[in-house]
Amino acid sequence: MKQIVRSPLAAAILLGLIAPLQAADLTIYGRANLSVDQLDNGVDSATNASSNSSRLGFRGATSLEGGLEAFFQIEQTIFLDEGRGNFADRDTFLGLRGDFGSLRIGQFDTPLKVIRARVDLFGNRIGDIRNVSRVNTGGDLIGNVFDERFKNGIAYRSPTVNNVSVDVHYSPHHATGATTDNKREALSTAITYAAKGSYVSLAYERSEGNEEFNPSAWRLGAFYDVTEQLRLTTFAQLDKDLPIGDRTLFGAGAAYKLEQYTLKGQLYRVNNRDADDADATLLVLGVDRQFGRALVGYLAYAISSNEDNAAYRVSGGGRSTQQATVVGENASGLSLGLEYRF
Repeated sequence: MKQIVRSPLAAAILLGLIAPLQAADLTIYGRANLSVDQLDNGVDSATNASSNSSRLGFRGATSLEGGLEAFFQIEQTIFLDEGRGNFADRDTFLGLRGDFGSLRIGQFDTPLKVIRARVDLFGNRIGDIRNVSRVNTGGDLIGNVFDERFKNGIAYRSPTVNNVSVDVHYSPHHATGATTDNKREALSTAITYAAKGSYVSLAYERSEGNEEFNPSAWRLGAFYDVTEQLRLTTFAQLDKDLPIGDRTLFGAGAAYKLEQYTLKGQLYRVNNRDADDADATLLVLGVDRQFGRALVGYLAYAISSNEDNAAYRVSGGGRSTQQATVVGENASGLSLGLEYRF
């Protein structure tokens, strides 16, 4: 360490790193979510260890003149099961906020994606709603849609008035690299009501693909706390202009707190309106056990009942262990895990 400090170049670099931290309120945060899963795709089964959207992040803010505040976030996936990670691959941005609302530039969740995260009782676990809400367009299109982050995103959030806010998220080119023609533009918008014990949000998202397909979706999500112990959730989605045809997705869930335990379940049905025997039903049941404020243990069982031409799984979402699917076969999984937040 003494040799490093004596180096003029190293000292300059060190001062360059420390100075911004002194000017901003910096927070280091993260999540470690690991599970042991028994996965079955209807033909084969196996035991797996999985890191489930584990992450490490840095965020900070600093006050400016005129009541403005600059803020930033750098967040990355950490694969704790394999000892590796991807720098800044999650919500990473620089922004400015004030009485006008907030403006962000970077890569981060779209307003449409945020809805699923708010109402999904099994987010980043077995049975995550993304198993049926996310669509892979394939071919020369844009890959996964409807539960993604826009690259090169520019987003505005209005001030909250009577618990209502509006989000507009635009990308001139939602792919890596520069562009001279703004191909692959994307837009995601939402209007949201959020208050203690209740939430409802409606969003629309459209992504430019190729001359044949330009995927779009409407999404509605809500939850309501009937009592301090009981929360009811619902989620619906209408997809259009997809290579697999138009789809509808709808369902509901419930969570009931009983001291340190939370019993929960959700049921979702996806219908492909342009293909025969391509529908599926996703059922998830589970229990959480809270160990203080930071640690929760969980047990969950999920099954995707696929029709003859459907191949939906139960272990997608933010999990490092992805289950291979077999068309026409039911997929299922049993998961025992721990999640620690800091």
